[in-house]
Amino acid sequence: MVKSSTPIWVLLFSFIFGFEKPRVRLVAIIGLMVAGVILTVEGETKFDMIGFMLVLVAAVVSGLRWNLTQLLLQQDRLGMDNPIATLYHLSPIMFVTMLFLSLVFENPIDQFRESKHFDNIFHVMESFGLMAIGGLLALAMTLAELYLIKSTNTVTLSVAGISKEIVIITLSVLFFGDVLTPKNMLGLLVSIIGIVWYNYYKMTKAKQAESSQYQMIPMHSSSKLED
Repeated sequence: MVKSSTPIWVLLFSFIFGFEKPRVRLVAIIGLMVAGVILTVEGETKFDMIGFMLVLVAAVVSGLRWNLTQLLLQQDRLGMDNPIATLYHLSPIMFVTMLFLSLVFENPIDQFRESKHFDNIFHVMESFGLMAIGGLLALAMTLAELYLIKSTNTVTLSVAGISKEIVIITLSVLFFGDVLTPKNMLGLLVSIIGIVWYNYYKMTKAKQAESSQYQMIPMHSSSKLED
């Protein structure tokens, strides 16, 4: 439920970095979608302060990370406006960081020795094959996210993330038999309404920008004729 607050932090940092202008309607849309996601995943009754703080910090840092990524992608002077180039420079840092944390907290070497997925050459090849497929899918998803940020903004990415959660929940119900309570169903409906509202907001904003551009053309033309 705390992780569901990520779009709020994305929006807040978008205001701070100047990517979005503070608008009541936009805040209401994001708030509605977050409320829907919270209702959808509601059900956790055990509270742990350390877990709460870790997830909250992760949500805040996630919002900051995506806005810094947008800053890199949309500032040509930084030389990292290409998503592939951005991923090329950031991936080694992320790999070293994750490898260090894995060695410290997970002790993967002992797990490889004891795991049944690495007890013979067939299982080793199968495991690495599945990891390679997952890695390729993750690479494709990351590139898609970077291209989306470059073409739009981080707020649109967070809305797309909520759409992904809705699809995952729907597939879990259809294929794995997960049961949704009436409250979860209400949250799903609220999230969908928020997504539709956001799309309508973006379409209205684009039409307004287009109409204002067309209104400026005759003014420039008339000024040139007068000269």
